[in-house]
Amino acid sequence: MSPQSLSQATEAIPVSPPVMALEDETPVETAQCTNARLNQRNNRRTRWSEWLLDVFAMNSFSWAVAIPIELVLAGMSWREHLKVRLLAVVFNTLIARPFSLYRNWVVARFGRGGTLHNYGVDTFVFLSFQLPLYTANMLLGGASVGEIATACITFALIAGVLGRPYGMYLDCLRRLWSRGRHHRAGGESHGATADLERA
Repeated sequence: MSPQSLSQATEAIPVSPPVMALEDETPVETAQCTNARLNQRNNRRTRWSEWLLDVFAMNSFSWAVAIPIELVLAGMSWREHLKVRLLAVVFNTLIARPFSLYRNWVVARFGRGGTLHNYGVDTFVFLSFQLPLYTANMLLGGASVGEIATACITFALIAGVLGRPYGMYLDCLRRLWSRGRHHRAGGESHGATADLERA
């Protein structure tokens, strides 16, 4: 067959126009995507709530302890007390979450036990975290070596009294918050399931 006849035969073959596959621009919403977004939102909300809980626990406990010490024992006026406490709120807000994370780490390493064991763990956490900060604060304030030593011994005695009560208070708040979170999570999960069923 000659090239010319081959060309004519090729031109005679009908050629269909190219078919374009159009993709749906709107992705299909699946239950897995909805659950992933819901989990991300819940994780962000959980971290924010844990931070707020730690800040509330640290400030409310410190304020309750400071009232008899500053107003009764030290004889401060209400004006002086409020000024000191407002400054303490700023400081406590900064250290509340790091302290809680440090306590979680120590408790995870030493575990839970009897009354004396838990008392020792919470006292160690309180003392080992707060004492260096307290000492640094006194150094920055220009206190002498003797004043720092006296203040640190006093602080160690206070830590032995306050460490475990604060740990118990924090655990109690966490339990209450955890119950409320599970209750809310159950309601949200039920609502998300109902939305999927309606869709």
